[in-house]
Amino acid sequence: MLMDTANDLRIKLVERGLKELEKLIQNVKIQKRKNVFNRIRVMESLLQTVKYSYTSPEEMKQLEEFKNIVKEATSLRELIKSAEKDFNAIQADYWLEYLEKLPELMDRGEINSPCLAVRFFAGEIVKRNEIEKGKLWFCTVDCGFRLEVVTNNQKFAPGKKAVVAYLPPRKFGEFVSKGMFVSVVDSVPKGELNSEEIKRYCCGDVEAAILNLV
Repeated sequence: MLMDTANDLRIKLVERGLKELEKLIQNVKIQKRKNVFNRIRVMESLLQTVKYSYTSPEEMKQLEEFKNIVKEATSLRELIKSAEKDFNAIQADYWLEYLEKLPELMDRGEINSPCLAVRFFAGEIVKRNEIEKGKLWFCTVDCGFRLEVVTNNQKFAPGKKAVVAYLPPRKFGEFVSKGMFVSVVDSVPKGELNSEEIKRYCCGDVEAAILNLV
């Protein structure tokens, strides 16, 4: 089944991510910065073919341009891992990971919900620090890996299980939030959610955050 690839939210997020990477890479402390910048520009060029391919998600994954974007993202992500872990590098890693995971995101087929354009994880809140008294908390969530989330809702407390939308990092003072809490849950296993589970936990706040990115 063909789809309007030019308006697919995943492709729009890739576009946003590449534009962000162009800016971020100017401040990430890495060697051969000019070479990295040029590689990002090549990825932007490759994306134009993918964007206007009007193919099915499965056929899109077979495009050489698509494969090369994913390959380059994987390579650049390894390079970024060696850089100093400041906020610029953390943001760059998010967008490169998004590109790297694009094949799995396209496996969701044609989507009609903004929430299906990003990844969701479930895990247990293992730690919480108060940032602003009674207003903001910094939580560490064990999703099989450590995911840190800033929230203004005190119901997300240690010992609780929760679903998190994995979104571009945001800074709250010295704290970096790598997602948005969606819900407290009882029975969802730790780890990444599948498409049907995401539909169950999708909410207006997450949809608005995603649409604001594109």
